[in-house]
Amino acid sequence: MEEVKKVLEAYRQAAWDRDADALLTLYAEDAVVFDTWDSWSYPDRIAWGQSVKAWLGGLGDERVEVTAENVRVVGGGDTAGLSAFLTYTALSPEGAKLRSMQNRLSWTLVKRDGGWRIAQEHTSVPIAPDNLMGRLSRQSD
Repeated sequence: MEEVKKVLEAYRQAAWDRDADALLTLYAEDAVVFDTWDSWSYPDRIAWGQSVKAWLGGLGDERVEVTAENVRVVGGGDTAGLSAFLTYTALSPEGAKLRSMQNRLSWTLVKRDGGWRIAQEHTSVPIAPDNLMGRLSRQSD
C-alpha cells in the first residue's frame, strides 16, 4: 500500500517545511488524535490544529527532521492501518542536531475526499516502571 506510505512522507515533508496547513490536510475533519504531549486527546482536526500550529510555529528557525523505522501497513479497500517508530530531530539552520526524541505511531486511515486521510492517530512512549518517566529514545527490542 504505497499510497498509504505517501501520507507518511507528506507528514514528514510538512513537518520539515513547518507547514501546519499542509500537515493538517492529511487528517479527516473528524479525526481523533491521542498525542504523547499535553492533552489527553483531540476530538477533531480543528482542535488538533491548535496544537500543530503551536508546535510548528514555535520552532523559530529550527527544522524538524522526521524519520520512520519499521513502517507497517495493513488493510486495504477504504481503510488501512499504519504503524512505525518515529524519530523527531530538531536541527539548527546550519544542520546541527539540537535534540531528538522517538515515539510510537499508529494511524487508522480512510479513503475520503479523493485520497487517504488520517482518521485516528495514536502516539506514545513506553513508561519506565521504576520511575514512571517516559522513555524518549528507543532501546533494542
